[in-house]
Amino acid sequence: MRRLAAVLLFAAALVAPATTAYAETCSTTLPQPSGHGITCLRVERHLQNDGSELRDVVMTSTAIFQAAGGTPAIDPLAHEISVRVYLPPGYDPARSTRYRSLYLINGGGDNYDEWTTKTDLVSLIRNTPGRPYDGIVVMPTGGMTGWYSDWAGRTDGYFAPKWETYHISQLIPWIDANFNTIANRSGRGLAGLSMGGFGTLKYAAAHPDVFSVIGAFSPGIDLRGKPAQRTISDSMWQAGAAITLLDLGPYRVNKYDGALPVLDQQQQLVYRLDTLFGPHTTSASGDLDWPAANPAVLVTQGKYAPFSGKLGLYAGGCRSLPRDSSGQYILGDGHGPAPAECAYSTTSPANTEALSVNEAILGSYASVFDQTLTGLGVGHRYCYGTGGHDWNSWPAMLVDFLQYAYGTAPPRCPNA
Repeated sequence: MRRLAAVLLFAAALVAPATTAYAETCSTTLPQPSGHGITCLRVERHLQNDGSELRDVVMTSTAIFQAAGGTPAIDPLAHEISVRVYLPPGYDPARSTRYRSLYLINGGGDNYDEWTTKTDLVSLIRNTPGRPYDGIVVMPTGGMTGWYSDWAGRTDGYFAPKWETYHISQLIPWIDANFNTIANRSGRGLAGLSMGGFGTLKYAAAHPDVFSVIGAFSPGIDLRGKPAQRTISDSMWQAGAAITLLDLGPYRVNKYDGALPVLDQQQQLVYRLDTLFGPHTTSASGDLDWPAANPAVLVTQGKYAPFSGKLGLYAGGCRSLPRDSSGQYILGDGHGPAPAECAYSTTSPANTEALSVNEAILGSYASVFDQTLTGLGVGHRYCYGTGGHDWNSWPAMLVDFLQYAYGTAPPRCPNA
């Protein structure tokens, strides 16, 4: 979970692979451009030098947005959203052997194109040792801070998104209808970073019949943590249901007392998280939780057992790594717990009272998640490292995940 304010100030170098681009109509390019609650508006194709293609589909969905609690402040409600689809070299829509699909969902403050603008997905796939993944990659819009939920509440402007409905009930069958994919669980994977890592774990627990392979990179894991709650609450007043930076004002989420926002920030925090995840619970110790959306709770219920052997968990923030007898750092092998040198902790004052999450906090919760999976006998690959919450780390995580999930896992984890 990235603090949105930092993301909005982050200026990443644009990755612009050499392409030939041209526009086509939906009906020319796609066999079933509209259906499943989706209406295709236009298509732009970007042909890559290696024979692959990035195909952008601009569409509307009946799930994004819907009126909620009053008269919507935006008109029309049908907001344009985009999906970028990577098609491998030589993609054949009539091939008898259908293609696997991997859904890559975006982090907070970002959009569908992050894997091709903040890094070069085409090169990552092409250069992954053994090139184990030869399927398509679907990169959908997930909202800047939509948190991969069907919102229980609404924005200040009386509308709300249903991201889970869009992704699971609309987009997936739409993709299967328009591309030559394996249209069942066995052929689908899901991965995401930061907020998208949280979304991956949330969707996987709720829909084990939809995906068979999952990868969580620097994921948000425990909604009970105060830094996580503060980060999510901040994202709601900063962006709310925004899809682009132009979507402000009525897209935000605040609690009001008459015409004025409530000043008590704890009330605002609870209201905003209830807007996303529904009514909260309160433990005997006073901890707030949204257990149906909380991976840290879902894992204790065995919700990730269906992904045993096909679950990749990655996080950085490790303070240091152990050294061997020659003084060289020892990288994780994907099987063992994080070493003491990482200094991961979910109870230290620095991690419980922080104003927002950082990679060390995320790494600490990932370590606990790993231990819980291991205790339940759920096979998985767990990689820790000293990397940060940034694009210097996530590409290496994806490459490692592709090898683990679709080929042969490397003997050592990336230091990220």
